[in-house]
Amino acid sequence: MAQRQRTEDSRHDQAESAAERIKDAALKLFSARGIDGVTVRQIVAEAGARNNASLHYYFGSKDALVRALILECAHLSDSARIRRLDEIEAAGGPREVAEIIRLIVEVETTPRGVGSGGAMGASSGHMRFVMGLQINNRRVFMQALTGHRNSGYLRCIDHIYRLLPGIPKSVLNQRLIFMDLFMGSTLAAREAAFEQDPTGGKLWSSELAIENLIISACGILTAGPITAPPEVQW
Repeated sequence: MAQRQRTEDSRHDQAESAAERIKDAALKLFSARGIDGVTVRQIVAEAGARNNASLHYYFGSKDALVRALILECAHLSDSARIRRLDEIEAAGGPREVAEIIRLIVEVETTPRGVGSGGAMGASSGHMRFVMGLQINNRRVFMQALTGHRNSGYLRCIDHIYRLLPGIPKSVLNQRLIFMDLFMGSTLAAREAAFEQDPTGGKLWSSELAIENLIISACGILTAGPITAPPEVQW
């Protein structure tokens, strides 16, 4: 009985390992080429699996694998945000917008298991994967996230509302969208830089790069009030 259980456990571990290799391979390829530029055969080859049937065995289809990766990226990011927020709130914060922006940036640039936990890491490709989907396959992206509440990010937004009471909510909502796009595309570019050069190249090897990113994102949210523009003459 014990031997049978060990055998079953070993098979389960091997299956999980094979599925993880396929996910890692798919994420790497999707981040570089987009989901439409990658075939099942290429994913299986990158994962070192034996045949194309392995992907279908573990995930059912390439589309199902894409959905699984979207949900995993969302879950890892949001779980890390929640952990970081719990720590900040327990210490009486956040007291300024920069604390929230720093949290969002560090979650996406800290590898899993480091300190309070990160999402995926600087070179995993998850930001390029997510941003590519938002630009080129937004319907696929949004459908996959149906039912995912993203509660950690929503808590971040609630703190930003609280910390910027002087900015009309309609204006702040637009700025939050712009800030999200700016941060996502910038962090995707950062991933690509580390993919090409382990140091991050001239920009991202600088100790000031992340600080300047945080300051820039804060500026999007905290800029002065909008005044009515003059009538445009065509």
